[in-house]
Amino acid sequence: MVTAIQSSAAPAVPVVSRASGSSAIESATPAVAEAQHPVVTTPKKAEIRIDTEAERANLEEAISRINEMMHDGGRGLNFSIDSAIGGPVVQVRNLQSGEVIRQIPNEVVVKVAHSIEDLKGMLHNEAV
Repeated sequence: MVTAIQSSAAPAVPVVSRASGSSAIESATPAVAEAQHPVVTTPKKAEIRIDTEAERANLEEAISRINEMMHDGGRGLNFSIDSAIGGPVVQVRNLQSGEVIRQIPNEVVVKVAHSIEDLKGMLHNEAV
């Protein structure tokens, strides 16, 4: 007769009994099977809530404060948010003449972005 010794570290091996002359396979007990295959649960997805309108209002308020500070300090910097670009535009101006010395992003980039927005509107209107 062949017997097997099972431990918690070793996988369950079926035991073949040859005493009766037939090959009978004994399966592992359910407790051992559960120990070998732990139940894995997936964590719940985190719920993230963002109030974009409040964030935009906070951003516009912060930009207006910065512009006031720059103007009061005698600096020719102007910050704004351009919706076509989707980001900030910074202008450096001459305080005496009011002309734009430098703009980031460049004025050409801003014009191209506005042209693309106009083109999107035309394509959408014609497709309908």
